[in-house]
Amino acid sequence: MLPAHISTPILLTHPVNTRYLHHLPMSQGAVYLSDKQRVFLNWGRPLRSPLPNGLRSVEIDKLQVGETINALLSADGYDALEVESSIPHSLFLQLEAFPHLSLSLVEGVAESWRETKDSWEIEQLAQACRITDDAFSHILTLLRPGLTELEVAAELEHSMRLGGADGMNLTIVASGPNSASPHHWPTSRILEKGDFVTMDYGCTVNGYHSDMTRTVVLGKATDEQKRIYNTVLHAQQSAEDFLRAGILSKEADLVARRIIEDAGYPGRFLHNLGHGIGLDIHEGTGLTQTGEGRLQPGMVVSIEPGIYIEGFGGVRIEDIAVVEEDGCNVLEVSDKQLFEL
Repeated sequence: MLPAHISTPILLTHPVNTRYLHHLPMSQGAVYLSDKQRVFLNWGRPLRSPLPNGLRSVEIDKLQVGETINALLSADGYDALEVESSIPHSLFLQLEAFPHLSLSLVEGVAESWRETKDSWEIEQLAQACRITDDAFSHILTLLRPGLTELEVAAELEHSMRLGGADGMNLTIVASGPNSASPHHWPTSRILEKGDFVTMDYGCTVNGYHSDMTRTVVLGKATDEQKRIYNTVLHAQQSAEDFLRAGILSKEADLVARRIIEDAGYPGRFLHNLGHGIGLDIHEGTGLTQTGEGRLQPGMVVSIEPGIYIEGFGGVRIEDIAVVEEDGCNVLEVSDKQLFEL
């Protein structure tokens, strides 16, 4: 969320940060922000509609960035400019050609604005999550022994494309012993009866990411599979119930981690509870073991505990949730019961 006051004008050049402001699926351009004006310097394709967030568009040649910024600063009465450290070298050289300008490289400014989402952003995330939910309903009708991990991944992505997604996350499909690896890439391994099958996938709508994980069993689950699954589900639901504005990010992680450890699986939860999500799949404040940041209303995070046992398999369950004053709003609604297919 943009601050009410910008003390020093700033030039945003990172494609994700400029998209945050202009909402366009394009990367050619920069955004100048001051207390007096908001300008999209567009050296890409012409625009056919007004821009959000009070931006006006100025179509320029890429070689005119330096002189255009100099003119904007002069009109605003400034001679200092903050510049994202990721600025292309060629653009920075244009700015350096004006020796009276005081330039300072900054990092993380726009990223901090992006941590809390407005209602439009949350709707894009929710729409992406609806597509992800629909893909899960679809894949449940197809999963069976004999398919490969790659075939399942392709079917999930095909379903999301047909559902209206404009982009894909990395799709994880991990079966049998492969499900003991949290970040397993899908392979030609053939799914077998008795396998855990973990599917971690998502898509984008207007650049905003969904992310969901569900684990199923092919055939009848063993008692140990049920125990592992129900432990992860308890940890995941307890963390969702605990999540709210004002808590430290590490406190949510601890809620889930204690449940898993107390159930007899210490050291089997191999990653943090969750990450921030938005225009980047991982951004902002996450639910980490050491996180000291306090959650704020409008932050969006994943909640994804897991248990992983090498040689046996693993379970992860994940939802995306919007932090609210007195709780959280979970955006995915797919059933989290243990499906025995």
